[in-house]
Amino acid sequence: PVGEVEGGLKLSACDGECCRLDIFHDGAFGSICDDSVTQVTAGIACRQLGFASEGASVQVGGSGYGGSGTTPGTGAIWLDELRCAGTEETITACPHNPWGNHNCIHAEDLGLCCPGGGDGGTGGGSGGGGGGGGAPGPVGEVEGGLKLSACDGE
Repeated sequence: PVGEVEGGLKLSACDGECCRLDIFHDGAFGSICDDSVTQVTAGIACRQLGFASEGASVQVGGSGYGGSGTTPGTGAIWLDELRCAGTEETITACPHNPWGNHNCIHAEDLGLCCPGGGDGGTGGGSGGGGGGGGAPGPVGEVEGGLKLSACDGE
């Protein structure tokens, strides 16, 4: 899911193709802590947002309260200890601590870089032959109402 539905994702505070990954729960968007997150998570999240998963990456900090380099969010930190195996269809299908149960600060908010996502998502680009063909996927939502689709190209 994308947007204001339970478990829906949104990209916020983008810097090029990299953004903070927010998730909707209990009527509000909140962030995801980078603890235990691996690069496998990037493919799942980008695919859920409707972007290509090949070439996707996450921005995570170091040990302890190391900053991820992503613009910190405010409000709830909904998920922590997100441990995706790579077979999950959505982020919420990945094992994680109970909603809202975390030991994080916003400097640890998870960043996500999706090919075609972020501020440059509607640009022309050179196209590509990777990923799966077929019908367009869901539309990625970026804070501020800009909607991006990984399937806008030819």
